Amino acid sequence: MCGIFGYVGNDPAYDTVKAGLKQLEYRGYDSCGISLQDGDGNFLVTKTIGDTSKLSDCENLSTIGIGHTRWATHGGVTLDNAHPHISSCNSVCLVHNGVIENAKELKAKLVGVKFTSDTDTEVLANLIASCYDGDFFKAVKATLKQVRGTYGLAILHKNHSNTVICARRGSPLCIGVGKDELCISSDAYALPLAINNVTYLDDDQIAIIKGCKFKIKQSDKNINPEITKLTSIDRKVSNFKGYSCFLEKEIYEQSIALENAMRGRFNKDNDNVKISGIKLRRKVKRVVFLGCGTAYHAGIVGKYYMDNIAGIPASVEYSSEFKYKNNPMDPNTLVIAISQSGETADTIKAIKEAQATGAMVISITNTVASTIARLTGNGVYQYAGPEMSVASTKAYTSQICILAMIAIMIGRKNGLSQTAAKKYIRQLKKLPKLVKETIEMSKDTAHKLGKVFSMCNTFTLLGKQYMYPTAIEGALKIKELTYAETHGYPAGEIKHGPLAAIGHNSFCFFLAPQEDMYEKNLANIEEIKARDTRIAIVTQEGLEFQEDKSRDKHTYVIRIPKSYDILHPILCVIPMQLFSMYLAQAKSLDVDRPRHLAKSVTVE
Repeated sequence: MCGIFGYVGNDPAYDTVKAGLKQLEYRGYDSCGISLQDGDGNFLVTKTIGDTSKLSDCENLSTIGIGHTRWATHGGVTLDNAHPHISSCNSVCLVHNGVIENAKELKAKLVGVKFTSDTDTEVLANLIASCYDGDFFKAVKATLKQVRGTYGLAILHKNHSNTVICARRGSPLCIGVGKDELCISSDAYALPLAINNVTYLDDDQIAIIKGCKFKIKQSDKNINPEITKLTSIDRKVSNFKGYSCFLEKEIYEQSIALENAMRGRFNKDNDNVKISGIKLRRKVKRVVFLGCGTAYHAGIVGKYYMDNIAGIPASVEYSSEFKYKNNPMDPNTLVIAISQSGETADTIKAIKEAQATGAMVISITNTVASTIARLTGNGVYQYAGPEMSVASTKAYTSQICILAMIAIMIGRKNGLSQTAAKKYIRQLKKLPKLVKETIEMSKDTAHKLGKVFSMCNTFTLLGKQYMYPTAIEGALKIKELTYAETHGYPAGEIKHGPLAAIGHNSFCFFLAPQEDMYEKNLANIEEIKARDTRIAIVTQEGLEFQEDKSRDKHTYVIRIPKSYDILHPILCVIPMQLFSMYLAQAKSLDVDRPRHLAKSVTVE
């Protein structure tokens, strides 16, 4: 969570830091703050509750500054708890992303120190100050030796007015390298367009930025930094011009994201998949998917693909629970870790657990050089482009597309015929066009339903096979954006308890695009309609589900283009994305920044 941004250069720092923080607000927007440092070492701190738009303008010409946008962990959303934090002796100022697990223990050591916040971060500022004997680096190093937990840090010291020290363990941090200027950021997306090169800190590394030069140390050893060139797809788009919000823009960008996910990844005969980043050293006999939230739902779709396309047994695990289980694996087990940000703390822990068993581990991420990408060294970059909205849309559908491709690739090594592979690839290649058609076909009805049911706070989503993970992903979107009580179930499970909660004041989505399940789906729908529940059916063209506008039995139908089973998880989730957005807008909620949430979850 939380976003860190810093600047050292020849230009005034304040506006650059503020602009960087604005790009990092998807990481947290409870509060934000900036500290400048003048030539005498003094700190000029500005803080506010809320997002960066509430930060005041500043004409100070200081060329060094650090800033922070917060997602609250320790301590409530108050001005005192907002970063940056300054030591009680006014010598150290810092910003922090992460959780200090032994903060209480460390605080007890700082006898006589007066604390002004409830954060774990303030402990670090005071501990560095207590360890300082004239050497800034040694004070930071001595402090971090005492710390249990995670951190991304940018630190200023009163006696070192041209120096910023950065450190990382478990929380992402990179240094953007420009001409006569350096930037510090939690995410390369936020770097100014003038910054074309970046280096990423690894765990337990400390960077010393002095003037416009920097060096990286691990313990006392100097590390030669690996400089990466940034491309246009790695940069954030700062506005949603032409759309009502970033979420709408990203929903409409899904066709492009899918094109990018597939580009150059089929062989010339279109009978196999070639992904250069995936190196499978051994035959795959079993697959385990790891993910959290939306990525977990993508993993469930991936399980169906492995079962049905590759013919390989597969399972899906919550990354957050993986370490608490006995997970027997062998060298022929393939673990696929899914994370849009590539920084999800629980997934990083789970990957390390899986690697320790000797299993093969690959990753699917949407962030170049992320921690997970570097940890696995084996995997797929999505090329979906940045997501500014907290609720994931194009990253999710891109993940599903890539999972289908991986299933084909593994299937070809496990007996999937050339004919079958060609059929699946032909279907996938139609996705970008079908996505555009789906948006056009479903948006008006989704918009109408968002308005009609703006006062409804109970939603149920149901589906069979591929539509089960689509139902729970759709439910998550409604819950994330509107805070409504929303649940997704396999359609057959409705009779085993959930039906008791169905009634006149609830609304049900039934995802039913499958031709071969038409009669079964119709029977389930009639069971729900018999309870006087209003219902919307998401189905493909050609299936004879009828709207019913009789009194108290309203049934709506949202149609998607006629398509194939493996494409349904992508096409059917789009109406749910649109409905969730329109419902949130009808409730006058912040669509891009739902309460209590952040895009990248970098704490356990």
